[in-house]
Amino acid sequence: MSSEYDEFWSSVPEKVLHPIRVPILEALWWIGEPLSAIGLVDVLDGYLTMWEAAHHLETLETLGVVEPVSTGQPGKRKKQHFEVQYRLRTAASGNG
Repeated sequence: MSSEYDEFWSSVPEKVLHPIRVPILEALWWIGEPLSAIGLVDVLDGYLTMWEAAHHLETLETLGVVEPVSTGQPGKRKKQHFEVQYRLRTAASGNG
């Protein structure tokens, strides 16, 4: 693998690693563009549900690994969070 890939994973805190979060992070890193829960389900070809994707994206936000770049529908972020797009905040992504 590339040194950028190794640098990316070395910048991810160990507490972030979870069997579902790893493919989410890989998708965000490889694509290099913000993704929503809906986008992740599509990219990962049904590996996880929209509820799982939204939950893990919010958890990754709390852990400081991703940040929202859109809020979806105004005023409905907590209830309808499937459209919120996130990007990586790690040093390897150039955002952190």
